[in-house]
Amino acid sequence: MAKAPKENDAELAAEAEGEEDAQPKGSKKLLIAAVVLSLVSLGGGFFLARMAFQEDAETYAPDYVEEVVEEGVDEELAAKESDEKNADGGGEGEEEIKTAEDGIIEFDEILTNITSFNQHGVPINAFLKMNVVMVYRPDPGSKELMESRKPFMRDLFNGYARSLTEADVRGMAGILTVKSELLKRARAAAGNDLPQEILISDLIVQ
Repeated sequence: MAKAPKENDAELAAEAEGEEDAQPKGSKKLLIAAVVLSLVSLGGGFFLARMAFQEDAETYAPDYVEEVVEEGVDEELAAKESDEKNADGGGEGEEEIKTAEDGIIEFDEILTNITSFNQHGVPINAFLKMNVVMVYRPDPGSKELMESRKPFMRDLFNGYARSLTEADVRGMAGILTVKSELLKRARAAAGNDLPQEILISDLIVQ
């Protein structure tokens, strides 16, 4: 009868050891499972947060970003159209530049005899030398017209110069009168008012 309690004690001790061994194993499994769940939840949360951030970025993107993109596209299209127009109409632009040019025609030196007077008032012959430049309005086609009428203008200039006297070209008033008369004859030869001004670079009486 005295051995029964010992056997019971031995069984209880064995069960207690088994429970102690089982508790650490169970707690390790729970810990691993908790770690795995934490990682999964963190990964899922990061993925959802990233999707939400992208949606918010698209939704609340500032308007000027779209405007800048649109302006860039418009500028590219405008540049292409401008290049195409220049390629198509380049010939016409060059023709207009050639016809307009500077609107100036230079005449050869005018040299003729005019009447002068000596100190006693006796008429004598003198030489008049004059360099003339005409300024005309540079309309399209005006250069060709002015060049074609240039010989007629020079002829009228020479005829007027031969009718002058030394007194006619004396002083600033005389020079202005000569310029005015030459302009009238230039317009008469051209048949229009394209001639705008007469410039006299040299006027010498000898």
